[in-house]
Amino acid sequence: MSATDIIPLTGNHERYEDTYYNAFYKIAQKEFFVEKVSQYFDTKVMKILTNAFDRDEEFSILSVGVGEGPHEFHILKSLQTCYASISSVSVDPNESMVQTFKDRVASLNVDNKPPITFQAFNGSLTEFATTSTLARTKYHLITSIHSLYYTADLQTTFSQLTSMMKDDGFIIVVCKKGDLISESFSKFAFLREAIPSYIPLTSTDVKEFAESQGLNVIASDVNMQWDITEVFDDRSDFGNKLLDFFTQTAYFRQTAPSEVVDELMNFWRSISISTEDENGRMLSPCHDEILVISK
Repeated sequence: MSATDIIPLTGNHERYEDTYYNAFYKIAQKEFFVEKVSQYFDTKVMKILTNAFDRDEEFSILSVGVGEGPHEFHILKSLQTCYASISSVSVDPNESMVQTFKDRVASLNVDNKPPITFQAFNGSLTEFATTSTLARTKYHLITSIHSLYYTADLQTTFSQLTSMMKDDGFIIVVCKKGDLISESFSKFAFLREAIPSYIPLTSTDVKEFAESQGLNVIASDVNMQWDITEVFDDRSDFGNKLLDFFTQTAYFRQTAPSEVVDELMNFWRSISISTEDENGRMLSPCHDEILVISK
């Protein structure tokens, strides 16, 4: 199988945004997922935090790969109900997304509510850890929600995160446990060869590594299903965008050899056929996991 003509999606920013926002985002059940993570934080994590830290002290939180921060915004709202003040630091290479999050956080500083101070760093975690004075702070809570996929070195990343965590602090990682994307990259060498920058990291990898470092891990599953019916229709623009996002390539159906496309489609059909719904829609299981990590 040849991967020479396959183009990494990250090399075509316009196509990446198109496939993410106009296709994958529409099947990924983001609102459902935010709700599930928020419920878990409120019912489980807040109890852990309030038992560990005095409510009168300033609570410090570092959010890595925050993007527009839908999860982090809810976390800040919940923390605001319990702590006298909050210091929030966000790290993300996308300046416009962080600005959106910053504007949302500003809306929380009203009606005599506990104040939230906000600082942002535009760049990678490594850049933050090596160049920012904010990296010298020890944080009560560090969050990395669907952002560890962009690290090429889990060991270095964890070393950086734990170095910024208080001795009695916590790290929340949300990561895929298994889905169509990770299974495809695990099965097909041509995808790994064509898209070497994509790291098919799973929550199992993170959990096992954290425990090997002597850290404690509490895990909770979030199970969903993606409707991938239209990827099997080569005339569907929506389906072709989904195909591109799942393979992390630009215009996969046009650039990959036909036998490669056929083998991939057969594999996806085998994954989804057991979860075909009553309307004949092809559903692909998606398992995410919330990890609460402490020393």
